[in-house]
Amino acid sequence: MDCPGVYQLGSMFKNLINEYQGRLPEGATVAPVILASDKTNLSVFRGDQTAWPVYLSIGNIAKSVRRQPSSHASILIGYIPVTKLECYDERGRSEAMHRLFHYCMKLLLAPLNQAGREGVLMTCGDGKIRQVFPILAAYIADHPEQCLIACCKENRCPRCLVPPKERGDPTMYPLRSQADTLEILTQQERGDDPPEFEAQGLRAIPEPFWADLPHTDIFACISPDILHQLHKGVFKDHLVSWCTVMMGEKEMDDRFKVMPDYPELRHFTKGISFVSQWTGKEQKEMQKVIIGILAGQLEPKALIAARGIIDFTYYAQYHTHTEGTLARMKRAFDTFHDHKEIFIERGARKLDHFNIPKLHSMIHYVESIRALGCLDGLNTESSERLHIDYAKKAYRASNRRDYIPQMTLWLQRQEALLRKATYLEWVFRSGDAAEEKESDEGGSSNSENDNEDEVARCGNEDLAITRLGHLLESNVSRAFQVAKKATFRNLPVHDLVMRYGAFDFVDSLNAFLDSHVPGSTHASEFDRFDLFSSISLLLPSRPHFSNSKRITRIRCNPADRREGTRKGRRQHFDTALLIDTENGDSAGYRRLGGVRGMHHQSLWL
Repeated sequence: MDCPGVYQLGSMFKNLINEYQGRLPEGATVAPVILASDKTNLSVFRGDQTAWPVYLSIGNIAKSVRRQPSSHASILIGYIPVTKLECYDERGRSEAMHRLFHYCMKLLLAPLNQAGREGVLMTCGDGKIRQVFPILAAYIADHPEQCLIACCKENRCPRCLVPPKERGDPTMYPLRSQADTLEILTQQERGDDPPEFEAQGLRAIPEPFWADLPHTDIFACISPDILHQLHKGVFKDHLVSWCTVMMGEKEMDDRFKVMPDYPELRHFTKGISFVSQWTGKEQKEMQKVIIGILAGQLEPKALIAARGIIDFTYYAQYHTHTEGTLARMKRAFDTFHDHKEIFIERGARKLDHFNIPKLHSMIHYVESIRALGCLDGLNTESSERLHIDYAKKAYRASNRRDYIPQMTLWLQRQEALLRKATYLEWVFRSGDAAEEKESDEGGSSNSENDNEDEVARCGNEDLAITRLGHLLESNVSRAFQVAKKATFRNLPVHDLVMRYGAFDFVDSLNAFLDSHVPGSTHASEFDRFDLFSSISLLLPSRPHFSNSKRITRIRCNPADRREGTRKGRRQHFDTALLIDTENGDSAGYRRLGGVRGMHHQSLWL
């Protein structure tokens, strides 16, 4: 996207391309390299087997493709060894582990040194061979690994020089300098003991893996981690805990239990206090309803602070940013800091400060979006998903002893099978295309049969569209789908009124008939109707909700009592928000914003 002020690819990637493109020979290009590493457990019930995979992708690939594991846009380039290092004493074991990590990463990335300076010939997607200069542009990791990469202690910020006891203030400090850091580490290795070494919280690593990488500033490459810093960190570990103390655990659970159900929302029927292990998906579901849970129970200042955290989290997940959205993101961050003291005053925050590393990391999100692009393409959720294909499945295929060599061999075989299958598919597809071409060149002696085949083919395609999901990529903007048979058949109007609350059903139906089918017979209270429990709707793109078409489901069914072994069912009466088009003002909702300019209507199906 070339619109000014819009951040998708990221100005850092664009700067890399623009800065070096003019120096490159004709036909050459820059490939921004994206690295990701994350240690993961392999064993489930016993043992402590772990793996430390390192993944690589490039910024030239669209983030919508990189985020799909099936597209294979990210590759495994190696495993960092995980060892206890029993040969070291407890004091030197940590330092040895850090040096081992950087040594291994230096071996893995050694090809980037020469390739980044001299370029390497690669076959591009259009089939042409170009000279490509791969340059490290982004590194995806959680906080411990970010500090490991930055050669600093975990109680420090891996991006800036904020003092360790001042991370709770919304104050921007100078960013770390790669050149200065290398000089300090060199002096420390020589035994000079520079005062900056302790002041910046560095670790004694004489040769970081990024020292020789060309055109790279490692501290600018470190991307924020939405999953661990926002979802699991600031929101779940801190905000929810503070609000639970202020509300009471029972009140929090009760409010989650009575939250109205909706097809696209998770209903926590047992509350949240009994859940022992949370996933990122569950935390996202909590964020959708948390403000409604807290409304009317917390003090206004606490509710405003919580709203600031939620707004910031949602802005951080935007697929496209402008200067306006970044300004609102910064405003949400400032809103939380302006009202956060209420948690200390009410005893929710036991300490008298907010010196929290993950809370401080939020200050770098806006600048990271300007540098690296929208963070939905640089999130650790992608690397967590890659663990399944490149670590956990490979481990299950081994005999659990000396498993790393077995895992690499299994992955090589899987890759060979995939390439073979892709090649065979290409051969068969090329053969079919050649046959069609020969048939076209041979004339149309059997044109009637060809037309019949074409009609049959189109008919089969129409019959194949049995779900609304097939219409998402079509030109159809509105459609609906209901079950082939009604859930409740031949119901009297009395049941519609008493069980479903459709008190004005007959009057509304007659008004609809008068408007759309003039002269038709009116309905009466003695008529019977079939009733569907749900309807699925294909909705066009609307700025209120989504920039693309979406599918939603509206349900309407009463509660069923539990009988014998059959479980009971909760009632569902969903409400639809409709754009108000009265008086010909179809754009009124756009001027008013939010849910204003709309009216709600319960639907009887």
